[in-house]
Amino acid sequence: MAKPVFIHIGVDGAADDALVRLFAANGYKTVCHEKGALASEILFAGGRDQRPLRQRPGIRLFAGLWRAAPHWRPPLEAWRCFAHLARRIPHARFILTRPDPDQWVIERLTRDEGAVARCHAFHRGVDELALPDLWRSDLAAHERAVLDHFGGDPRLIVVDPARDDPSALAAHIDPLLPMPDLPFDRWPTARNAGVEAALLLLYDRAQDQPVAPKGWAEDVAAFCLRGPGPDPQGDARGLSGYACEWDGGPLVRDPFKGGVRQFAVLTPQGGTPIATGPEGRHFKVLRAEGVINDILRLGRRDPVCIDMEDSRWMGSPQGDPVDRPVLCHNRRAGAAGPVLWPLPDQHAIGLPGFDPTTEADPTDLDAKEDRIVWRGMISGNEMRDGIRPGPASHAWLAQLLQAGDDPAAREAAWQGLCRTSRFDFVRRFMGHPDFDIGVVMAFAYRHFADDPLLAPYCGPRRGRAFFQRFRYQLCLTGYDHGSNFISALDSNSVLFAEDDGWQVFYSGRFRPWEHFIPIARYGTDILDKLDWARSHPAECKAMSRAARSEAAHLRDPQARRQMMRHILDGLAAAR
Repeated sequence: MAKPVFIHIGVDGAADDALVRLFAANGYKTVCHEKGALASEILFAGGRDQRPLRQRPGIRLFAGLWRAAPHWRPPLEAWRCFAHLARRIPHARFILTRPDPDQWVIERLTRDEGAVARCHAFHRGVDELALPDLWRSDLAAHERAVLDHFGGDPRLIVVDPARDDPSALAAHIDPLLPMPDLPFDRWPTARNAGVEAALLLLYDRAQDQPVAPKGWAEDVAAFCLRGPGPDPQGDARGLSGYACEWDGGPLVRDPFKGGVRQFAVLTPQGGTPIATGPEGRHFKVLRAEGVINDILRLGRRDPVCIDMEDSRWMGSPQGDPVDRPVLCHNRRAGAAGPVLWPLPDQHAIGLPGFDPTTEADPTDLDAKEDRIVWRGMISGNEMRDGIRPGPASHAWLAQLLQAGDDPAAREAAWQGLCRTSRFDFVRRFMGHPDFDIGVVMAFAYRHFADDPLLAPYCGPRRGRAFFQRFRYQLCLTGYDHGSNFISALDSNSVLFAEDDGWQVFYSGRFRPWEHFIPIARYGTDILDKLDWARSHPAECKAMSRAARSEAAHLRDPQARRQMMRHILDGLAAAR
């Protein structure tokens, strides 16, 4: 006979931690939340009609079946999957806790400094003030659905913390798992310190939503769709290994091999359609999942090919022709086939540069330090005279790592790295009185910051306030369009941006000399452009005002959804 397993199918909240404490106090192994991995595993198994929670021997309690971070990924509520869990794990017992609705709503609104509320509002397409009523309705519907499903099934244990003390649950469990020890005599309630301030902030955010002008969504979508159609003589060679093809159904395929990707597209009972999968997949595959969730949030299931890899040369004279439209987050100007779409993990509303709650830059342009600031990773490629550059910086970093203590191999890798565009710029202007620049290694490359060759150029990550100290901010090409473009524009500073030939979804709305100062490829004329800026303060102030005004439109959630609808409509019309 299988050993008893208990699964908490009540909504997320204080009960998760309380149940863990109860089981742990009696010596039983528990699993709770795991940063959303439990919820991902259960929902993915449900979408594939497989048994979840197989690889976790000895666990007596599973709790925390939810995820609400990062906010650009949909919130997961695997406690809704009680029917699948009951069918696939027939020996399990299920605990339904029934919190006080008002306390639960307040706890959810204030959890993680409001991050949970922002996630739910983003994916449900509502402002946060609408959440309390929606959540109360969700809670009531979930409890009814659980009670209706189980009826008199003894596998269900219902706990009402307002009426039942913990000893009642312990007594219920005791015949299956002895429960001699009670770590508390009353069910804990969530501490809602600062609730009033949090609710006021919620109200302020709801009242301060940016609104894009009429025709904005249509204009951006037209730019995203711009360019020649796919080449009928092309094929899939221009796609990356992370490309995904979705026909609107439950499965997502690899366009190269035709195999099924680790995705499930499903509608949990009582929930809305989502795309999800197991944790541990490559982040560029998660980006494609994010695009599918963008489409599902619109109530659509348009078939699409998605490639959210960086530096997509496909369809350009320097890349391979493609025989289908491909949703990408970047493309070369004039490329045939790629259609632009916001990059889910960088361009989603609420992320840096796109967050309506970000406080305005408090320092006027005249009061800022008269220098150019830049920080970033050593991305980019070896500089070449032609349009397409040479090997990527990460390839030279890999060679530097492989070189070990071999002086000749280290020198060869170092010289290659010095020929990459960003690092060449840093080495040229490091220590120059008109610049405050440096390298910030990405987490996966953090060990290079201690390498004697790189250490003099590396420094810590800096926050928004640091960059706002400077009159001029710089956007340098990485593998494609510089990711700090919008956050730098959305300040009282003036942006210098490298002319890189790359486009992203918002590129058509920002024009050189109107919103930013363009600099030549590899920054060869930056000192001349700095002289111009210093001698034209009025023009710089007008440029900065225009940039901030235009950047605000990117944060309008209604306009963003309308833009996505127009892109999908354009793809459908072209088929």
